[in-house]
Amino acid sequence: MVTEPQPDTKKQEMTYEMLQNIAMGGPSLVAVISSTELRISFVNETFGKKLGYTNQDLVETGLLFTDLLEEYMIDRLRYQLNNCKENVDARSRYVIYKLKAKDGSTHCFNLYASPLIDGTGEMYHLVLHPDLSRWDMPFTSFNSRELFLEHFNSDSFGTFEWLIEVDKVFWSTGVYRIYEIDDVHQQINNEFAASFIHPDDKARTTAEMTKALESGEDITVEFRIITAKNNIKILHSILRVIRNKDGKAVKFAGSIRDVTDQRQIEQNLKDKVEELHHSNKELEEFAYVASHDMQEPLRKITTFSDRLSEKYKDVLTGDGLMYLSRMTASAENMRSLINDLLEFSRISKTGQPFEMANLDLILRQVKTDLELTIEETGTVINSNKLPKIDAVTSQMKQLFANLITNAIKFHKPDVSPVINIEASVLTAEEKQRYELAKNVSYHKIEVTDNGIGFESEYAIRIFQVFQRLHGKSEYPGSGIGLAICKKILEYHQGLIFAENMPDMGARFTFILPDHQKNKENL
Repeated sequence: MVTEPQPDTKKQEMTYEMLQNIAMGGPSLVAVISSTELRISFVNETFGKKLGYTNQDLVETGLLFTDLLEEYMIDRLRYQLNNCKENVDARSRYVIYKLKAKDGSTHCFNLYASPLIDGTGEMYHLVLHPDLSRWDMPFTSFNSRELFLEHFNSDSFGTFEWLIEVDKVFWSTGVYRIYEIDDVHQQINNEFAASFIHPDDKARTTAEMTKALESGEDITVEFRIITAKNNIKILHSILRVIRNKDGKAVKFAGSIRDVTDQRQIEQNLKDKVEELHHSNKELEEFAYVASHDMQEPLRKITTFSDRLSEKYKDVLTGDGLMYLSRMTASAENMRSLINDLLEFSRISKTGQPFEMANLDLILRQVKTDLELTIEETGTVINSNKLPKIDAVTSQMKQLFANLITNAIKFHKPDVSPVINIEASVLTAEEKQRYELAKNVSYHKIEVTDNGIGFESEYAIRIFQVFQRLHGKSEYPGSGIGLAICKKILEYHQGLIFAENMPDMGARFTFILPDHQKNKENL
């Protein structure tokens, strides 16, 4: 005959006695759950008042404690329960959970757990304290919250409260440090706190507080103070008005942060940017004036060399003719260089408006302008349908002219240049790769040639002013053409880059937005 196992009456009595004791209520929420299914067997009155579940609900529904949790919190709870069963110290540590009430609302609690009945772990006793800090997830424990709050426990951050009716101000230790007041027990009222505000900022700060009192909205205000040690600091403050149930303002609560160093860095940066902008403007003006003033003596050199050549062509022979020829060629190179410099300096100063530019039409115009060069070199230019975009038409014309001229100039000996121009809409992946705005439409245009190419290490250098990879005797030019292209693209909020294709040639890719924002301000 098999004897049925008898229930452990002593253990049951201990459990019931304990339940009777905790059923009296109290400020904490209390629950008892099973160790296997985590079924709730008992809750106290406070639990029912806060979350809406009564012991009667538990009998009728067989509610599991996990039913009150988001799915991702369940493993966290099981880990806590196992830990508190094996480690006594873990029973004095809380973990933060967000519980669902019967009415569908959610509430944050600090939950302590410990095993019942001589530590066997057959059931668990849960004590929950409402989390009044209003810090939501991802905080899961006291330790994780402390790590976060360490950032604010510094010389540059503090909190305060002003009880309006009794005119008492309470400062955290951080505020005393910011105001450089050593006596942290000093009684403070609003007049004393306001006495530190810089005279030039007092009226504005008072007006902001009055505005907050009238509107009831949170405000952010920045002002200067003169500390107890006569140092000037800049403070950033967030203020909130607390009202009673009758709508009367009873308290000002807020935080202050010392942003003196941050504002100084920002001001230094602003000054440097302004200085750089001024310097760049002076350089542009200098380049324009200097280039313009050099045109007149250059014209005289060219004029007199032409007269010498015409008047004394029968007299000048040998070295004399060679010197005159070289002087004329140098004058022409100088003229080309000056014109390029003038164009380079004009790009960012252009007064021409952005308009809908038909790149197909612009390309046809460029091919017409270069018709003689194209015929002499046997150049073939292929292109697919090019888009219409917001642009400065003259600059787009110069962009295509420079790239095509560059491709023709650097063709392989005895090989006719072939230039392919292809346009496409930039994909989302390409926008991400080039770090461009996701919500803007861009066009990518590739200009590929079959020329001599260049070493890949010079892919960035070739867009700098006066950078040449070949001698002037081999390939004439000022060395500014590609720098002008880059500046045009920057002005149009676009990109340009070059790619060498070994034994095949070079590819120049430029990217332009479909539309220009704030055209009138560019």
